[in-house]
Amino acid sequence: KAKNIKWKAIETLDKQLETFETNIMKRGAKVIWAEDAQQALEAVKKICEAKNCKTLVKSKSMVTEEIHLNDFLEKNGIESVETDLGEYIQQLDGEPPYHIVTPAMHKSKEDVAKLFAEKLGTDPKATPEQLTLKAREILREKYVQAEVGVTGANFLIADIGGIAVTENEGNARLSCSMPQTHIVIAGIEKMIPSMTDLGLFWPLLATFGTGQKMTVYNTIITGPRQANETDGPVDMYVILLDNGRTNILANEKQRESLYCIRCGACLNACPVYKNIGGHSYAATYSGPIGSVITPHLKEMGEWKHLSYASSLCGNCTEVCAVKINLHELLLDNRKESVVEGYTTLKERMAWKIWK
Repeated sequence: KAKNIKWKAIETLDKQLETFETNIMKRGAKVIWAEDAQQALEAVKKICEAKNCKTLVKSKSMVTEEIHLNDFLEKNGIESVETDLGEYIQQLDGEPPYHIVTPAMHKSKEDVAKLFAEKLGTDPKATPEQLTLKAREILREKYVQAEVGVTGANFLIADIGGIAVTENEGNARLSCSMPQTHIVIAGIEKMIPSMTDLGLFWPLLATFGTGQKMTVYNTIITGPRQANETDGPVDMYVILLDNGRTNILANEKQRESLYCIRCGACLNACPVYKNIGGHSYAATYSGPIGSVITPHLKEMGEWKHLSYASSLCGNCTEVCAVKINLHELLLDNRKESVVEGYTTLKERMAWKIWK
């Protein structure tokens, strides 16, 4: 059922995006269309300059990792603070996320205690509870200071013009409600047609992502603070990012990889990912789904190796929440790379002789 709903959303994506834009603008949000990472970053910079922003808080978002938002803001003299505990740990350590759902999955509690002792001066033998309280103490202060809050979107809801955000810590709610300005950065493929679809997608994402029936905090945001409301940001901007997604949309075979709800189930099931870990992929999106989409979001010639580094065991397809035929798409990527001429002369000669 979820696959069919995503099929409908992706097949009519142009109309759904326009419906979404119309509905969210009615409630005072501004929508910015960004064709690539550069346009999205420039839009964020422009907003931050207009708001005289020195400190920015952001919740966990893979799309901001994709456009390297933290590095960009740092270069422009803006402090960008990750508020998800896992992402905060990774930011302190100067590492990208290891997994698309649990970014610091590869670190033990001893590793984190050592890191916090080095960076924040806590006791090297501190318990996870004490470390969490220390992070909370620091982050609470940042929420109060920050002029701008950035979040991603788990789903864009067309019929009400809403952003659905799913989390377990409450940090995304604080990031989008305490600062005066809220910026949402979302890939255009996050679209679902109706709010009623969340009854299916929220439990699906939680079950496949973390094994919960529902995540702790599920929020729908439909615009900035309204005239009769006391809480929330004064301004809200939604940046709809393409950054190669229309390349996948134009490819009839690969189009179904846009159904992905980023639950991370394929990473947990993949024997390759389990053995080599997330950082070995050197791409924003690791695991089977990353191997499928990265060559299309970036350069096929440079990233085709990801599709070859797979056992094609089909475990990813089996566990996929929206039944994407991942192992077939990996094979198709291999075929495309050959058709486009990204093979070496040695390889072509070997096959000619074999034939």
